[in-house]
Amino acid sequence: MRSRARTFIVTGCTVLASLCTTARVSEAQQPQSTIGSYYPSQLIPGQTTVLHIATDARTKVQSIEITPSTGIMVAGMNARDLHQGSIWWEFTVTVAQDAAPGSRMLVAVLPTGRTAPVTLLVPNHVPSISNLRILSAQANQPMVDLQFSAADQGGAFDPSPYVWFLLSCGPGQPEAGVVRGKVDNGVLKVSIPNPRTLTGRAGAPAAGIHCDLQVRATDSTGIDSNSATTTFDFK
Repeated sequence: MRSRARTFIVTGCTVLASLCTTARVSEAQQPQSTIGSYYPSQLIPGQTTVLHIATDARTKVQSIEITPSTGIMVAGMNARDLHQGSIWWEFTVTVAQDAAPGSRMLVAVLPTGRTAPVTLLVPNHVPSISNLRILSAQANQPMVDLQFSAADQGGAFDPSPYVWFLLSCGPGQPEAGVVRGKVDNGVLKVSIPNPRTLTGRAGAPAAGIHCDLQVRATDSTGIDSNSATTTFDFK
């Protein structure tokens, strides 16, 4: 999991491809379709998670299956056209508090069959983040500064852990990526790029004033925390 952690800023379907492991296709029998990418790659016990799956625009997803399914419930499906020949599918996944830790296989169910499986993880410990708040969000500044509390019973954070973010500011493509933060006395501070100041992106940028932000942090063993969310307005 550590190999995925590079500092980057991307949009659209490329976001998910960078954040997660691309589906592997069996050499013996290649399925007709694959999951292009997915995020997050971990399902936290006792929590409800929105699982994002990217496919090409020709792949029509009807549902998903996660196996073993014990302790896991999937409900709801939304689709978002990224206007780059890709569709972003969203599923609400609830994991029981006593769900057994370990790997799960994820497939998307299509009218013509199933995709190649990819791997999800139910971790055996969960880093915890909370109290997410914005320190500075100036429309003309290149970075948005934020902080949150970070604790890791059963593990530990590096002094400069990876922080994953998903930032949606109105219509257009959301910004997502990973940056390094700094931990001091249980408080993790980090700066993420202001999408209004990024250049060279494909597609229409999500450059509105009102924003929805989701963040996760990765501990020293590569386990992701829960998600913390907030909303804010650029000034």
